[in-house]
Amino acid sequence: MGTLRRATPADAEDLTRLRGLMHLAMGAASLPDEWRVACEASFRRRLTEPDFVAFGVEEAGRLVSCGAGWLEEHLPSPGQFDGRRGHIASMSTEVEWKRRGYARQVFAGLMGWFAEQGVPRVDLRATDDGRGLYESFGFRVLGGATMAWTAPGVRPGMPGR
Repeated sequence: MGTLRRATPADAEDLTRLRGLMHLAMGAASLPDEWRVACEASFRRRLTEPDFVAFGVEEAGRLVSCGAGWLEEHLPSPGQFDGRRGHIASMSTEVEWKRRGYARQVFAGLMGWFAEQGVPRVDLRATDDGRGLYESFGFRVLGGATMAWTAPGVRPGMPGR
C-alpha cells in the first residue's frame, strides 16, 4: 500500500501532472505548456503558505494520488459566525492506481488538516466519480444559485477547481 504524506514544493510537478489528469477527465481538450508552467509555479508558492495544503500517496517514488485544500475567509452569516471555509480541489488518482483506497487516504488527510484548523465548513465540487467518497465523509449537495463572471479570454466552461 502506498504512503500518505503531506506534499512539499518539490512535489509541484507530480501535483500538476495529477491535476492535469483531473482536468482531462472533466473534459479539457488539452493541457497547454503555459498551464503546466503556471500550475507548477502556483503549487510551489502555495505550498509554502500556512493556509494551503496538499496530500499525496506515494508509490514507486512519485505521487500517484493527490488532493489540495485551502482556507478562505467569508463574512459570517446568521447560521455560521465563523466565516472560515475550507475548499478541497485537485482530487486525482492515476488510472492504474485507482480502487486501492488512495483517494480516501488523501481525503482523510485533508479533512484531518481542516479539523486541526477548527474549520466549520468545507466546500468542494464533485464529479460523479468522487461523489460517493465525499458523501461517505458527510458531504451533501447544497444546490443554490452559484453564478460566476469570467474575464475576456477565459473559457467559462472549463473545469476550474
